[in-house]
Amino acid sequence: MSRKITKEMRWGFGILSLYAVWAVAWFFYRSLIKGSIFRPYVPELNMQTELALPFSKGLILGADLLGRSLLEVLSAGLTYSLTISLIVTISTASIGIFMGYMAVKAPSWFKLCFDLLINIIFIFPSILIAIMIMAVTGQSMQGLIFALVITGWSGYAKIARGESKRVLALTYVEGARAVGIGEVRLFFRIIIPAILPVMIVNMVLGISGVIISEAALGFLGLGASPYSWGAMLGASKTVLLEAPHIAMILSLTMAGLIIGLNLLGDGLRDYLDPKEN
Repeated sequence: MSRKITKEMRWGFGILSLYAVWAVAWFFYRSLIKGSIFRPYVPELNMQTELALPFSKGLILGADLLGRSLLEVLSAGLTYSLTISLIVTISTASIGIFMGYMAVKAPSWFKLCFDLLINIIFIFPSILIAIMIMAVTGQSMQGLIFALVITGWSGYAKIARGESKRVLALTYVEGARAVGIGEVRLFFRIIIPAILPVMIVNMVLGISGVIISEAALGFLGLGASPYSWGAMLGASKTVLLEAPHIAMILSLTMAGLIIGLNLLGDGLRDYLDPKEN
């Protein structure tokens, strides 16, 4: 069957394109216009504009409780969230693909350890595991990435295990083995390309999960940056009655990004997943 680009894919790609243009524009603004590559610009504190409303005092979206331009703070938070989510998603998917394949091909003792580890991660809420890891590693970007990777790879591993079993049972894989292709080459040349469409779909959907997890940790005070959207939401709750626009704008910005990712992921599932075509 021919593959068709769905409305969800178009809408998701359109929304994410706007966020991508926003992030690139902020990078050039902070690194080339207002600052430099070695000393990038950071939003300035100005107590004279504290809690300014949108379109007042020369600020398009107003200011936060520290008087910083809310547009600049949101821009810094966008680049931070996208950087964290992409690093974590690529890392967790890579670990998950390898572990999932090993769970199929490795000796029985490895499979037993794999199942035990997966069950432990799924028994305990991932947010609690991340909080414990952050308490040990401290509030840093490296610690945050490590915590999110530890709690996120298991989902990809379960998907990769199921897909690897399906692919290994196909006739052309047996033919490849018959002509003498080794296990390493088989993994990189046949298994990964075969399971990659399904993994890409789950990676796109997984980015939104990483953004939510990072925001949750930031809201609890365990973020790695003052520009974490979760940390900003946590601060905005203290001035919710005086400046409700801060929480509303933050929430809508985060919701738009997550909706775009979910729409694109749903569209890619219909387009790339071989079981849907």
